[in-house]
Parts: sequence; C-alpha cells; structure tokens
Amino acid sequence: MKNRTCALPAPEILVVDDDLYLLAAIKQTLALNGYAVQTFGNPLEALARIDENTYSAVLADIRMPEMDGLVLLERILAKDPDLPVILITGHGDISLAVEAVKKGAYHFLQKPVDEDIILATLTRAIERRQLVLENRRLEQQLTATREGRSRFYGLVGSHPAMLGLYALIETIAHESDPVLIVGETGTGKELAARALHAIGRPEAAPYVAVNMGALPAEMIESELFGHEKGAFTGAIQRKVGKFEYAGEGTLFLDEICSMPAPLQAKLLRVLEERSFTRLGGNAAIPLKARVIAATNRDLRAEIDKGNFRQDLYFRLNVLPVHLPPLRDRKEDIPLLVEAFRTEYCDGQDGEVQPCSSTLIRQLMRQEWPGNVRELRNFVRRYCVLGGKEPAMAGPAAAMVGEADFAEMPWKDFMEQQERHYIEQMLRRAGGQVSAAHRAMGISRKSLYDKINKYKIALNQFREEECGD
Repeated sequence: MKNRTCALPAPEILVVDDDLYLLAAIKQTLALNGYAVQTFGNPLEALARIDENTYSAVLADIRMPEMDGLVLLERILAKDPDLPVILITGHGDISLAVEAVKKGAYHFLQKPVDEDIILATLTRAIERRQLVLENRRLEQQLTATREGRSRFYGLVGSHPAMLGLYALIETIAHESDPVLIVGETGTGKELAARALHAIGRPEAAPYVAVNMGALPAEMIESELFGHEKGAFTGAIQRKVGKFEYAGEGTLFLDEICSMPAPLQAKLLRVLEERSFTRLGGNAAIPLKARVIAATNRDLRAEIDKGNFRQDLYFRLNVLPVHLPPLRDRKEDIPLLVEAFRTEYCDGQDGEVQPCSSTLIRQLMRQEWPGNVRELRNFVRRYCVLGGKEPAMAGPAAAMVGEADFAEMPWKDFMEQQERHYIEQMLRRAGGQVSAAHRAMGISRKSLYDKINKYKIALNQFREEECGD
C-alpha cells in the first residue's frame, strides 16, 4: 500500500499491547502511513496519557495481564465517550469482542492483523471522530450564539424563554403552514410575526397586517377578499383585498377573536382550499401568502363560549407560538429599558442619561400587566421628562412612586394606576381617542374598552382642551 499522505497535524493514534513485537510492527505500519503513534505495553500508563493528549483513535489488545481489554475500554470511554476504540482479539475471544462492541467499542480486528484492514478501519474511525467533534463544535457555537444574543428582529431579551422563542421562529419560518401566535397584550406578537416574515419570505414579498378588532364588521369581508365592481352599493370599481395583495408574502391577522362568525367559516374554507373569491366574483384566486393569526385571549375558552369555531382553531393552530409575559422574564427588564432609552435617543438631538440601578430595581418589582408595551411607554415618559427619577410629579411617578398603598389590594392598585395613565394620555390628546391610542400603542377598540370599564368621560378632556 502507498504511504498515506495527510494534512498537518497528523492524526495521533494510541496503541496498547503487552506483545512488544506486535506493538513495534503496528507502530511501523502506522508511521509509514502518516500517523503519529504512541505505544504502551502497560494499559495503566496508556490511560494516564489519555488525560494529557487528544487522540484520534485507540488500538488495544483485548487480552493483557495488567488490565482486561473490556475494563480498559470502559475507562477510556469514561474519559472520552467519543474516542473510537478498536480492539485486537484472538480467535478464542470473539464473544468478548462482540460484548466490547455492545459496550461502545468502535470495532474489533482478529489476529493475525492484516495491514490493509487496520488502515481502512482507522480511516473510517478517524473520519467519524472528526465528524463528531465538528458537530459538537458547531452545536456549542450555535448555543453560544443563541445564549449571547439579546435582540432578534425587534424582540429584546436573553431569558431562556426568549431564546427558545427565537429558535422556534427560525425553525418554522420557512414553512407554509398557518401560525397562531398567542400572548398577552403588549408581549410583541406582531414583532414575532414580522420576524417569521423576514426570515421565511422573499425579501420583496409584502407583509400585510390586518387588525380584526379595528375593522367595522360590514367592511371586513371586502377588506380581506376584495370585491368586483358593482358587487354592492358603492362598489364603483374592483378592489384587491388583503389576501390577494399579500401575494407570496405574509398576511397577519391580529385579534383574530374579533372576526365575526360568518367570516370565520369563510376563512376556514379559504385555508382548507388555499383559494378565495372576491365579493361579487366567480373566479377562484389561489392563496399564496402565509397566514399568521394572533390573539391575546384563550381561544379554547372562546370556543367554549361559542365565540370562536373549534375547526378554525385547529386549522390555525398548526404551528403555535407563545410569547411569555414580562412578569415571567423580569431579568430582561434592564435590557428592555436600555433598548427603549437608546431608541428614543437615536431619534433626538440630545442624550438621556441611563436609568439608575435604584429605578431599575423598582421597575423589576412591578408586575407590568401591559407587558413590554407598558414598559416601553414608561421609558418613553422617563426620556421625555429628561431622565428624572420616579419621585418627580406626573404619570411616571404614579407608576413607580412610593405612595402609601399598603392597605390597597394589588388588583385595585393596578386598576388605579391604569386609569390614571389613561386619563393622562387622554388629557394630552385633548380627548381625541385616535391620537391617544396611537401614543399608548394599543388599538382603538382596546382603549374604548378601558374607557368604558373605568367610566371615563371624554368630554372633560375635550372641554379642558377648549378652555386652554
């Protein structure tokens, strides 16, 4: 056989045998074929060297006086479970060799050992060793990358729940099945949808978001599926709906629970048939977009109440994604606060000082029912007010101040703070809900729900505006 040529450094082989003649012959064969070889007649000495060196493979006799080959195998694998161990056995030791393979030996060779068989077996063993080590390196590198990152397509956080979310999004982004994103208000459901789109769809493909709770019921069908000219009174020309406009991109249906029951049935049919028709039309239009739905409600509870179709739930929930509430990952609050402060400063001429450690500790003690959106609004107020500490007057103080609320139940306290915040934002907007809900980062419907809940009179803020 021709001498083996190999790249530096040469693979290092450990050979263990009490037969010094056989040991010398194997060493010569391997050395002539480009291997670096270390030989030992004593298994205990060989074991000590394994702690000091990284070998590519081990060749060992199965019968040695100081230590049985099976014991040597177990001790080698205890030190390095992926190190290939090839045992050399006599004719009467076949059963021992088979047992050794069951216990983790890479292979066994029978005496007298053929040179070509040794070299071929070593080549395969070393290739496997290198593949295992490379896979381990890549896995460690990937884990380190994931653990080291705290930002992911607009999402911020390094909590294990967020790292798992990032990995899930990367895994399912290139699929075409529907995705159902579930999470409380303010957890970042649309950011997750945008991440899925950015990773999995063509760069120029549209991202179309529809807030089902913000559309009047009579307009939803036309908005989603489009209509033909003359389909109804006022339809003076053909209109392309969101399903069609999304093309090969993404259609994000937020607040899916707000979709009326008749439209739920139609959406189910569209998802099953992968096609739809415009209002007043007959031609079937293929659905090419990926559909992502989101909700902040428990859909199973909505099904029990009769508000949501169970079959549509199963059709949408092919690939579920759950966003954790901020109270379950408070360790991310310092990262989020700094991200929002930097975001504000990037859009301004001046710089706002970072939040103090005292303020960060106060923020981490809050429950944040509005989640990341609520925290972002607080940081924005902090920045607008010049980076003052929470002892200052104003809505920021109301959120984390040291008021005497020791006798107040937690639920009552949080509702009081929420009402105070809404009133402040409405006052700033002069009672205009459209301006207030945008500043607060919630939907118009959500703001109206809270106004009704707290029986807030909008007129007082409009009168204040007029009086100024």
